[in-house]
Amino acid sequence: MLLTVSELRTRVQTDCSRLVSDLQAITGRYGKAEADAWANSLLKLEQAFAAPGFQSLDLFFGSRGNLSIEYQLPAASSWCDVVLLGRHKTQPSAVVLELKDWITSGIRPGRALGLIEYQGAQKLHPSEQVRGYVEYCRHFHSTIEDFRATIDGCVLLTRDYYTKSFTESPNDVLTRDFPLFTLSPDDLQTKFPAFFSCRLTEPDKEFATAFEIGRYRQKRGFVAQIGGQILDPKSKPFELLDGQRLAFALTEAVVAETFLKNVNNPHQKRVVIIKGPPGSGKSVIAARLWASLVTNPDLPAGDVIFTSTSMSQNSNWSHLFEENAGKKGARGVVRKATGFTPIQTPDLGQLRKKHGKQFLTGGDWRANFKLIRDMGVSFRDGSFDNQHLVTIVDEAHALINTEHPEGRGQFGFVVALGPQAYHIIRTSQLSVFLLDPDQAFRLRENTTIEQVKEWAKELGAGTPEVVSLEGSQFRCAGSSEYVAWVEALLKAAPAAQNLIFSKGWQSSCSTEERNAHRYEEGGFKELPIAAESGAIVFDMFPAAKEGKHVDYTSEFDFKIFETPVAMEEALRSRHATGHSVRLLSTYSREWLTAEATNPHNLPPGMQDFCESFVYNGEGRTWSRPWNHVPNGDYSWFIMGKRGSSIAEDPLCEVGCPYAVRGFDYDYVGILWLNDLLWRTDKWIVNLDSVFETGVGNLPKQAAKQAGKAAYNELLLRVAQTYRILLTRAIKGAYVWIPDTETRDHILASQGADISPF
Repeated sequence: MLLTVSELRTRVQTDCSRLVSDLQAITGRYGKAEADAWANSLLKLEQAFAAPGFQSLDLFFGSRGNLSIEYQLPAASSWCDVVLLGRHKTQPSAVVLELKDWITSGIRPGRALGLIEYQGAQKLHPSEQVRGYVEYCRHFHSTIEDFRATIDGCVLLTRDYYTKSFTESPNDVLTRDFPLFTLSPDDLQTKFPAFFSCRLTEPDKEFATAFEIGRYRQKRGFVAQIGGQILDPKSKPFELLDGQRLAFALTEAVVAETFLKNVNNPHQKRVVIIKGPPGSGKSVIAARLWASLVTNPDLPAGDVIFTSTSMSQNSNWSHLFEENAGKKGARGVVRKATGFTPIQTPDLGQLRKKHGKQFLTGGDWRANFKLIRDMGVSFRDGSFDNQHLVTIVDEAHALINTEHPEGRGQFGFVVALGPQAYHIIRTSQLSVFLLDPDQAFRLRENTTIEQVKEWAKELGAGTPEVVSLEGSQFRCAGSSEYVAWVEALLKAAPAAQNLIFSKGWQSSCSTEERNAHRYEEGGFKELPIAAESGAIVFDMFPAAKEGKHVDYTSEFDFKIFETPVAMEEALRSRHATGHSVRLLSTYSREWLTAEATNPHNLPPGMQDFCESFVYNGEGRTWSRPWNHVPNGDYSWFIMGKRGSSIAEDPLCEVGCPYAVRGFDYDYVGILWLNDLLWRTDKWIVNLDSVFETGVGNLPKQAAKQAGKAAYNELLLRVAQTYRILLTRAIKGAYVWIPDTETRDHILASQGADISPF
């Protein structure tokens, strides 16, 4: 909402409740607490601008200066409280102002740069929050670049005067660059006005208007620096091998055909699908492809978008880009898949207020989309046709297809306007989807390769180029045989048959023994497995079907332990020798500590995992919380970022499939609890131990019709979570299985004894 400073002050003084209502409509945040915070902060802000210290800046603060309240950053989900817009001397200038209505007396310095301890929890430091907004605008806001404007930021604490803990180490330098002010007389008379006196002194209506409607645009020089770091030979996490190189080369060929060779039709729309099993290197290809494109001087002007499909993916990729590149603001290259839909939920609310509650409630999303086009409804930035040069979607199997009931709900985008993949293709000249269909375990993760092909043709992109990574394996000690064994195991193959598969990767076998069991007529042996009620079907051994010969001789370290303590001790010994380690589990335990500020300090009985076991006839317990993700930032667990508990102890929490999908560690410890159990000759699901919210009502439906469609569907999805966890490790997977029959079946399938302490 763009206003002059004088308009803001008048509205706050005369009609603040209406102003708050307008802000609620803009943002879609209708809670009473939010409204109260707005009302209080805006009142204090108006009083601050009226302070005598601002009289010398009357040209801006007293009359025609502009500001934008609750400004949404272009093509992003972040909202700035206030952005003041004008100029200083001859240069356009913007200042981002974050308002915090916090009680600050109990605040303590955070555990790492960018953190503050607020009400017992590690929170994002307000100055770090502002820094993120400023850096985003510097590198991705079209108006800042077009006007060659400067942009700065600061924080105004509207309740308390205490700031000492904010400015102490490790945040002392941060708060010098992005300072905090209070409503104390000294700040209002001197420090706060002085900050603006050298940044914002005159109005500039043209710049303010342009900023308000500015678009997302990558500063090619900046993103090229990031890409250069990823392509650096020293950047080992992003090196390509074997099948990855083939996929990369084929995709680059499509890029050349799309943008460099078709002189008469340089904007031909194309789609590439790269599919592969866990550990086949899809994410590395995605990162390298993005880097190669943004550093290519021959590529036409335009944005090259790296897209994530979940909160975990978004936070982890953002952190990875920024850490690897060493560039503040690098996380701005990562866009959420929810951002390609034409309008947002608040926009839909406004349309329904105008046209009735039934507006866009019909099931035909194509008709809905055509309707808002014909009406001339303004699309959000990031959702215009062919706006992006290239969009690369990692973990594309998690994209939501709203054509099906399970794809409808509150997912952060307007589902009435159609599937996410459709809009990604529509808004991009070239779309690259990297996926593994068997890793989609939530009901809403329901986009198939065939559907992507259908939408590509519908949108004029023709038949997609499909690249397969089958046979490539960069986790699991490079053992495709181990992955095949996991899939056979979860397919409910008999133990004797699994034992044959296991000979291809076990360290207890000689190389000759592994090779003897590995191939038959140029491919893997494929023994028939009966498809029975409750059987889990995966597409096994596609490399063999294509007659491919994949020769790996690495040994994968797979062990089953008698107790969780023994498993943990083995992992700690690996960590002591420099290996990365994590604890993982499926959704067999409820997330009781989701709102806890410090779940690690809770009594064992209040933690998410409080597991009983017997050792030497003595009853014991072992406890851990689920992955602790303050502010929804999964990089705390995945990356072990500074300030996190994981950084101090990588085994202090248990990660879930949602968090770790797409990432890996040298060694993982897996808690195979009581959700998936082996009984006689098949797998069964213990319905009382399935707490995954992403499977909807399947557990309830399965309880009513066990052995039928809902039960088998739930069985498949629970098994898929184990497939994800069992394929996260690069060197070894250690497992604790308290259920005797399940443990005995897997031991028999592996041909090994239980591992000692």
